[in-house]
Amino acid sequence: MRALLIAAVLASSASALAQPGSGEPGGGPRAAEFARLDRNGDGYVTRIEALADAEIHKRFAQFDINKDRQLSLAEYLSAREDMDKRAQQDAALTARVKAALIAERSIPSKAISVESYEGAVQLSGFVPAPDIVSRAGRVTAGISGVRTVHNNILVRQK
Repeated sequence: MRALLIAAVLASSASALAQPGSGEPGGGPRAAEFARLDRNGDGYVTRIEALADAEIHKRFAQFDINKDRQLSLAEYLSAREDMDKRAQQDAALTARVKAALIAERSIPSKAISVESYEGAVQLSGFVPAPDIVSRAGRVTAGISGVRTVHNNILVRQK
């Protein structure tokens, strides 16, 4: 039963972030996103225009491959591809953490929420005893790919 539940968690996390690609560089949903960011219509997204997309803005210099201080459509598509890959890695990490918490019989895994972003995992929820909080944090820290654990699980006495 646990194996089936773990498989379901892994499958649902992976499929939740699967997005179809545009298929061709000049069209599709990613090109439309680029056009929305390109406020002045010059065919490039500047750092100021990138403020409308926090993830693009955060790594603008990394995505600006030719260092001309603007993103072309090709650079933008490459950036989105990188961001999608990161999101899939985060989803897989979240699934691995959830699976590990489910496998620990003494941890009420349904009461714990797991979120991850670039290797940082946040645990939250309510459990009946303080030792469960620390055990959940230790289990999470032992998962491959976890860089930091933010353990926000609270103890709620019944």
